[in-house]
Amino acid sequence: MEVPEAFPNGLAPSEGSALKLHLLSGMDIFRDLSREEISAIQGMTHMITCKKGHIFYRPDEQAEVLFLLKKGKVQVYALTAEGKRLIVEIVTPGTFFGEMPLTAQSMHLAFAEAVEDSLLCVLSRGDLERLLLQKPQVALRLVSSLSERLVETRAKLEEATLQNATARVCKAILRLAQGTSELVGVTHQELADSTGLYRETVTNVLNRLQSQGLLTLDKKKIVIRDRAGLQKVAET
Repeated sequence: MEVPEAFPNGLAPSEGSALKLHLLSGMDIFRDLSREEISAIQGMTHMITCKKGHIFYRPDEQAEVLFLLKKGKVQVYALTAEGKRLIVEIVTPGTFFGEMPLTAQSMHLAFAEAVEDSLLCVLSRGDLERLLLQKPQVALRLVSSLSERLVETRAKLEEATLQNATARVCKAILRLAQGTSELVGVTHQELADSTGLYRETVTNVLNRLQSQGLLTLDKKKIVIRDRAGLQKVAET
């Protein structure tokens, strides 16, 4: 199986039609499609694996493909004028990234990097366009997902420009926790990148929030102790 030319050498092809079928069946945008329909999509895609640290694309780099993530985690980020990383999105299994073909643009405006070893399926621009014409329900789900991401990106921008460091960290924790009481596997550096702050600033804020009894810092997780209190600080 060939790896698309746009990909750097860090990606290695994986084989196994059953595994690829399982991957695609678990994607939210393909829910309710029949096995035959999923099999047809399977024939359009390449399945690849990549190691942690792999860069999928950089700004102004042509890579007109849609990545469907089955396993691992990917950060989509931009760099500020000072060279500081600002996370635009954290992509988790079952979702997609690299959706530039949907806007008829050929250049990415951000970086995408694997922060864990990852398993993905890749769909070319031409195949994606054909799929959207054949399966309008998939097109509607893609548009819905992109709309939700746009709202979240705008919210992050407002946080970064209008709110102080403590409020921004609180909002990031509440957003990333997704309604649960624990935020697992997110480092201080990732919080810093997602809020546009320095890691040292985030660490100081977290320690202060812990001393106030709003949360507890564990080795690999942040436990929310007072959600209402955290929400109040986030809104200041």
